[in-house]
Amino acid sequence: MNCDFLITNGVVVTGDSTCDADVAVNDGRIAAIVPPHSAIDAREILDNEGCYVIPGAIDAHVHLNMQTGVGYTADDWRTGTIAAALGGVTALVDFVETEPDESLLDALHKRLAETREAVIDFGLHMTIQPDEHPINGVPRRVSDKRIGQIREAYEAGCATFKLYMAYPGFQVQDIDLFRALRAISAVNGLACIHAENGDVIEVLRQSDIRNPALALNHARTRPSINEHEAVTRAVMCAEASGARVLIFHIGCEHAARVVADARQRGLSNVFGETCPQYLLLTEEMLARPDGRLWVCAPPLRPQANQDALWRMLASRALDIVSTDHCPFTRQQKDTGRDDFRLAPGGLPGIETRLGVLHEYGVRRGRLSGSRSLSLNDWVRICCTRPAEIHGLSRKGRIAVGYDADLVVFDPAQRKPLTARDLHSAIDWSAYDGIECTGWPRDVIARGEVVVRGGRFVGASGRGRFIKRSSP
Repeated sequence: MNCDFLITNGVVVTGDSTCDADVAVNDGRIAAIVPPHSAIDAREILDNEGCYVIPGAIDAHVHLNMQTGVGYTADDWRTGTIAAALGGVTALVDFVETEPDESLLDALHKRLAETREAVIDFGLHMTIQPDEHPINGVPRRVSDKRIGQIREAYEAGCATFKLYMAYPGFQVQDIDLFRALRAISAVNGLACIHAENGDVIEVLRQSDIRNPALALNHARTRPSINEHEAVTRAVMCAEASGARVLIFHIGCEHAARVVADARQRGLSNVFGETCPQYLLLTEEMLARPDGRLWVCAPPLRPQANQDALWRMLASRALDIVSTDHCPFTRQQKDTGRDDFRLAPGGLPGIETRLGVLHEYGVRRGRLSGSRSLSLNDWVRICCTRPAEIHGLSRKGRIAVGYDADLVVFDPAQRKPLTARDLHSAIDWSAYDGIECTGWPRDVIARGEVVVRGGRFVGASGRGRFIKRSSP
């Protein structure tokens, strides 16, 4: 057998098995998985003794080049996708947002024009947000016209749709949430929901706050019961509409239990996502003098929530870990120096997810009173399940015919997570002080080596838009 290159002497780890095997790659696809030292002629051989060979990681929740009240998020499509690749990510899913009078397809085409320097493959979630202006103070609505465009967006390759239950300008009322879910169900798409009770949050944020410079007040204006209630409402709407629903960035135990209970009741159309910040950081970060750096939504929670989320990942009550990578510089975050309400919400993480989940979930066995994540769990939640849930049909697995998206992960490589050791276009790190033992060494994206020995060697613009459909 002849092939472009052969990945040899590594331990192949997938979402359900671990074995010694060689992986042959040809024309951008996985051509064969064979016993070690099989007779295969390759133009190049990657010798990976002592390393794991895993599917490329998929981060299905990122915000690159997103316009906000303090300017664009710090990473554009080039810097963000390079940082992703260096962290072992070979595909990601970002977002399309629409102006009030803009069609979904026009917004999609405008967003695609911004992605020309992407270095890895990507998909796009279509955001369904209000398009009618408020009248006499009545909140904006989602028009019948916009709901009717959901099928067109799906056929254009946006198989997933984002809905916000919070944030003025983005928040949809319950009536429109349910209408949108019915339309998404009709095309068998997936609804991705930011579940917080925005109305309650706005009342709390507008209340008299004695020390607005204390970022811990951010968590107090978004209490866990608020997230719990909104997730409960979102799951009810999923059950009533029949729509497939993924609850984004679950940050507290009670919200996670709503998803777990729905699954136990047999609701196979409800999925749950959490993020590294909710697994590694607590609200103590918000109490720091520079706590505004850690403002995100939902907010960081007390330690008990963190422990519960680890247990639910291990038990498969939660499905995936994405990053919600939303990077801002210190200068942008300092907008909230005197008032936390002015700080842009979001944390970086596009490069660090695979390493920190291996460090804390696998290597250290972070679960208190329960089992740690296995290597297979780690691959499942970072690679395989994101591909399955988000319709990336040729990603997330090491199998013949799949895209040759592969990571050679060195479990002995040490990596400090300081800003100078990472590659996002920001000047601070949310995980400063943490060092991982285990990090991607080489990354192959669609058959091309884009990271070699921890250095990016790929080309800008090689990433492709993936037109997705339901699994």
